[in-house]
Amino acid sequence: MILKDLNQINKEAHIHTFHPSGLDWPERFDDEELKFLSRVAFNEEGHERAAIAYLTKELAQLAEIERHVSAVMTIVLADLQGEEDRLSEGFELHHALTCFAAEELQHANLFYRYVRLLSQDDFKYANNLFQARLTPYQGTDSPYIKLAALCCSAYIGESVITVFERKTRALDPEMKYFFTRLLYWHGLDEARHVQTDHFVFEHIVPNLTAAEQRRMRQILDITEALNGELATRFEAYTKEKFGFDYTENNYAHHTQLELTGKFRSLVFGERISKVDDAMDDEGRALLQRFSQAETIHV
Repeated sequence: MILKDLNQINKEAHIHTFHPSGLDWPERFDDEELKFLSRVAFNEEGHERAAIAYLTKELAQLAEIERHVSAVMTIVLADLQGEEDRLSEGFELHHALTCFAAEELQHANLFYRYVRLLSQDDFKYANNLFQARLTPYQGTDSPYIKLAALCCSAYIGESVITVFERKTRALDPEMKYFFTRLLYWHGLDEARHVQTDHFVFEHIVPNLTAAEQRRMRQILDITEALNGELATRFEAYTKEKFGFDYTENNYAHHTQLELTGKFRSLVFGERISKVDDAMDDEGRALLQRFSQAETIHV
């Protein structure tokens, strides 16, 4: 039954998905699109250049994170070939993680292209800490420890971008703007990734031994610290590249940081929890103010 439930997550993955080559990419974004981005980030027009810098930084950084998730999933898939337990039997787990890995790499491709169109610049950052972020997953730990740590870390970013998807849909219910559609397309896959995370939280994390759970938390902490350093580096690079501080009076930037901290405290408690199950009144109020919704994945 557990494997059947896992397989059900991706039953229609071939239908509810996208490919960057199939999207309606313009040659450049018009003024109305850029005004919309300013409203998303600053709640008002007139900050278009800062909104471009902000989204360039965040989505270029996210492309790096998604590329890392795909790479680690591939390591886990290889390591699972040495497992003989019930969960690794058959095709179901391999299929679910392969879908996850392939879609994450395509998301990196999507955002890589979007960032170049938005910024009108070949925006690259070489010091992306990729090997350092990969190293904690290259040891001899159980693939289930690695998978649990990875899904816990990825879940926070998936939850934050889902909140942003809801915000854009609230501002643009008819999806007239490319950015709204971009987050919608991305969210088609992301919803399945969140379901896979929830499967890991419910069926893998509780079955780890106390020592394995401690090790999972160690890898998670290392991953979160390195991702934080990556964010700091991307922010400094973006400010240098654009020549100004795009975070000043940036409502979306400051809310994003607040959401990230809130979600970490809720999810990484004494036990790993789904963010909506752990949400408190303060968090629901924050969500309502920002996205006009009090839930994230339900």
